[in-house]
Amino acid sequence: MNSTQIAHIRAHLAGVAKLLLGDKMMKPTLSIIAGEPLDAAGRLKLAEMGAETGIDIVHLPFAIDADGMPVMTGINIVLPRDLFCFIQSDCRLSLIPGQARAVIMPRDEVRGHFRILPGEIVQVASKPKALASGVDCAARRLANLVRDGVAVDKQVVLHEWC
Repeated sequence: MNSTQIAHIRAHLAGVAKLLLGDKMMKPTLSIIAGEPLDAAGRLKLAEMGAETGIDIVHLPFAIDADGMPVMTGINIVLPRDLFCFIQSDCRLSLIPGQARAVIMPRDEVRGHFRILPGEIVQVASKPKALASGVDCAARRLANLVRDGVAVDKQVVLHEWC
């Protein structure tokens, strides 16, 4: 990966962190990471990592488009709970207009949606109809944050492992 691609992914990480956390500071029991799209074996390894560490994980998968730029292809979340580790793939951001923070919306057949607290991911049993319309709003807001940049220095620590 070249420096332009890495900078683009970092901008997405910062934008997603801002959308999910608002102005809250992320705690060490939550991690937002980026990487390649995962197949079933990759999702299993991500779940094992979550189970071993006890850390909730928001994974942003990126594919490279025809112009050589990374494109976020969805969201995976990992929820280690007691003796189990749950993983949801192919999720999306949703931002209801007027709300301060986005939520994570799973595939349509999955019950509820997910809110990010500073130290964990919480499943909310309901899936309000407004969440579906909020997907486009979240995509526009994220694109603006990526384009304009967002400071998250006091909220999250961004690391690079290439």
